[in-house]
Amino acid sequence: MNRIAGIVLAAIGLIVAVLGATKVVPGLTAPGVFMILLGGLVIGLSFISLPQDDGVERMSTASTIVNLFFSPSEVFKNLRSHPRWLVAALLTVLMSVTFSNLFNMRLGYDRVQNYAIDKTLEMPMIANNEEARKQIEAGRAKQLEDAKNPVLRAAQIPAAFAGFTALYALLALVYFLFAMAMGGKLNFWQAFSAAVYASLPVNIIKFVINTIILFIKDPTDIHPITGQSSLIQDSFSFLVVPAEHPVIYTFLGTISLLGIYWIWMNATALKNVGERVSGTIGWAASLTVYGVLILLAVSMAALFPNFIS
Repeated sequence: MNRIAGIVLAAIGLIVAVLGATKVVPGLTAPGVFMILLGGLVIGLSFISLPQDDGVERMSTASTIVNLFFSPSEVFKNLRSHPRWLVAALLTVLMSVTFSNLFNMRLGYDRVQNYAIDKTLEMPMIANNEEARKQIEAGRAKQLEDAKNPVLRAAQIPAAFAGFTALYALLALVYFLFAMAMGGKLNFWQAFSAAVYASLPVNIIKFVINTIILFIKDPTDIHPITGQSSLIQDSFSFLVVPAEHPVIYTFLGTISLLGIYWIWMNATALKNVGERVSGTIGWAASLTVYGVLILLAVSMAALFPNFIS
């Protein structure tokens, strides 16, 4: 990563955060902070050396994306010598932000935001606290206004990019440490590119299918909360009523076809992007991470069951 780019990004983030904090452009404080943190992450990662390319020709970005669907092993072997991540991360962010805005427009900003606020008021810690309820109700109009603000919607892009980059960096660190602990040889940038590009085909498939379903399905039949993550029915969650069994519903929802595809892509990526990283190591790392994600999802469902009812 370019250290100068990180410094510039952090500086821009500081300016944006100040503009938001001083109310010159209300609502930009959080995106500015995210940009500062991303700039700091870029600066920190710039100290990590890239692996030697060993004279291997770099596969074009277009070929890399297309071949992910047809010859992923070839792609990840090329990423071993030429690790990269920026284009894939940008595509992921653009798809995420685009679907989020399409979802809100299709269902209606008022319906989505009011539903989330109403469910917040139902939480035991809020429902039994009159002062907290008054504060949330007092902020309802402002929250609805912010949701429709085009400036704040545009600010989702840098905030989402910072979030996705940090998430993939953490995932790369886990893969890197996992491979090292099991006797493999893996450069951090190889792990980073594996994490980002292994997720890209899953994200593309989800975006395309979710967008199609969003405009085919009656908006009144779409859940304002769970629908934001996925509208695809590729699991056994339909066997359970979420309001009656939120934890079981969430658990069954995590065991999906796209989830299995993601596990396989990550295992394939780690096996081919590193050296002395066997298929066993790749599968063990991928399954371990997915198990943690399932645990987090189930825990959230247990803590906030009313949001998926």
